[in-house]
Amino acid sequence: MSTVPDNLRITIDFTLRLCALLRQSGVAVGTQQAIASVRAIALFETITEAELKGIYRATLVNRKQDLAQLDRAYDLLMQDCLRPRGLEEEPPRERNQKTILVKTREYAGVAPQAPEEEESAQTEGYSAIEVDRQKDFRLVTARDIPDYIAALEKVARRYATIARRKTRMARRSGSVDLRASLRESVKYGGEVMKLRYKRKVPTHARFVLVCDVSGSMEIYGVFLLNFLHQLNRLRRLRIESFVFSTNLQSLTKQFRSRSFPEMLRDVAANFTGWSGGTKIGAAIEALNETYATSVTPKTTVLVMSDGWDTGEIALLDREMARLRRRARAILWINPLKGDVDYEPLAAGMAAARPYCDHFVAGHNIESFVDLARLIGP
Repeated sequence: MSTVPDNLRITIDFTLRLCALLRQSGVAVGTQQAIASVRAIALFETITEAELKGIYRATLVNRKQDLAQLDRAYDLLMQDCLRPRGLEEEPPRERNQKTILVKTREYAGVAPQAPEEEESAQTEGYSAIEVDRQKDFRLVTARDIPDYIAALEKVARRYATIARRKTRMARRSGSVDLRASLRESVKYGGEVMKLRYKRKVPTHARFVLVCDVSGSMEIYGVFLLNFLHQLNRLRRLRIESFVFSTNLQSLTKQFRSRSFPEMLRDVAANFTGWSGGTKIGAAIEALNETYATSVTPKTTVLVMSDGWDTGEIALLDREMARLRRRARAILWINPLKGDVDYEPLAAGMAAARPYCDHFVAGHNIESFVDLARLIGP
């Protein structure tokens, strides 16, 4: 192979995946090294494989003994990128059988199997349900994505609780409302002749989701949308959904669909900015101006982006300040925070960070568990 894809977005995406793979292999790759590598690649209109490897050797490796790890990680990742996806997927019947075996063995509460049958079920069903909860979503292969989606659905079911409750007057059931009962006693000279009751009724938790689907964030955005879509089906949420790259588009109507793949196809067909550049400030401005009624003092705003903004930083700072004054809370989800060496040094992230109540990672299943706890009761 003499060349690598000359599309800049694809090459940068490949670089970020390579950095994550190197860290998993024990090679110390800092955020500044990744930034230096991306900036060097951006100087080329087209780039050959030799030039790309030269950049990686110069920017990502600090020790001579790590060069072998770099070559192995590069070859492994390149093979995964170039492998035809259709060959990785198993026949639907086989995958379904594996899932059924695991659910029957672990969750259905059936009688124990004979030793030979149990060992066979564990061997065949392991990959269908046992996923690495610490694994970065960017490193998940197309073959394993359904298993990770199933794991996220399980997390959503676990945290599908009512976010808030309020009370309403009841006739005969519920708890005694002492305040209302005392008010009623005034009619009888202070004698409590009749008890009043109240009961709890569920209310909708209000959220606005603003999800970055630019090139570096696409895979994380898909997992977040799927997770919130499942959570929305299982609990009383009121979610207004938006995606953006260079412009903001509402997904609220599509988000109500019961089928997530159908929703995703509808979005991909109608949203022209999918996997494009990133203008966070312009997106927040559109939220404040065009969709102003979506954000109220009872609304929690979830923003998912890595903070790489190609727009005006002053605009982002101004619009984040406006949003903070209007919202109940702002929760920023940044997958780069999953790196232990990460610091919010990118101009966009540095400008937005002071206005956020919570700053969390969204790069793997465990980070989504933390997110579910934050937006829970």
